[in-house]
Amino acid sequence: MHYRPLGQTGLQISVLGLGTGTRFGDPKNQSRTDATRLVRTALDLGVNYIDTAPMYLAAEEILGEALAGVPRERFLLATKFFPADEHGAPFTPAQLRASVVRSLQRLRLDTIDVLQLHGLRPHWVNPVMDALGGELEALQREGKYRFLGASETIVEDPRHAMLPLVAPSGRFSMGLVGYSPLSPWAELRALPACAKHGIGVVGMVAVPRALRDPARLQQLIHEARGRGEAGVNELPGENPLDWLIDEHTPTLAAAGYRFAVAHPAIASVLAGTLSREHLEANIAAVCAPPMPAVQLDRVRQIFLRTDPDKWRPYDL
Repeated sequence: MHYRPLGQTGLQISVLGLGTGTRFGDPKNQSRTDATRLVRTALDLGVNYIDTAPMYLAAEEILGEALAGVPRERFLLATKFFPADEHGAPFTPAQLRASVVRSLQRLRLDTIDVLQLHGLRPHWVNPVMDALGGELEALQREGKYRFLGASETIVEDPRHAMLPLVAPSGRFSMGLVGYSPLSPWAELRALPACAKHGIGVVGMVAVPRALRDPARLQQLIHEARGRGEAGVNELPGENPLDWLIDEHTPTLAAAGYRFAVAHPAIASVLAGTLSREHLEANIAAVCAPPMPAVQLDRVRQIFLRTDPDKWRPYDL
């Protein structure tokens, strides 16, 4: 496993992090024994960064059980707080505190390493920080969490406007960013802003559905061509991304991970899996030699010329 600094936090995190979204958090998908086995396997393979959230069904509780008895220095844990209601009205300081306390209880921890404001929309930034900034500082002083982060909403913020807004404030230490070969637009503004202000970046959705489903990929490209998106016209009609396959990249999923970790601003990329086999394949991808510059350049030549407002919803 390789490790990289998470911005200016002083934390060294594994280039592959374990994401515990709703598949992990849904007890119907795996037993508690299997979940514990997966988490312990990830740790044994060198993964030290785990991302979760209260909204991921029972994920926090499952993780708390899986990590019980594991020496605290072996892992870094990030969880979240969704800061506003469906109308964008910020929740109260008391609700923030109650959520953090519940997360600590479910996770069986004394301290959260990174607390992220979950799905922070650009137009929420000022009202949320006005309402919750003082309580966030109080919780941090009390040792409830170590570093503050912000996670994007990749559906409602396809142009990655939120992180360039919060980066200069000095209040945030990390950002969770959607970034893949099919959607590389974060590197236009968000990733440079994070690098400039010392914010550590963790990538998510490095392998969108279209990289795992050939029919979906064909549909996505067909629709983009129909909209007149210039870059995709340069792709071959059959197997349009197979030029990313090489001796170190056996699948397009591996290409997604290799592309994401190739950017110098990315400290780690999350992989959500319930399978040891997939976990090992993902680790192999992020630890392989860097993706060749000719491939990186071609990805950018094609997909940075697409329109994120039109492309992104089909990419999920």
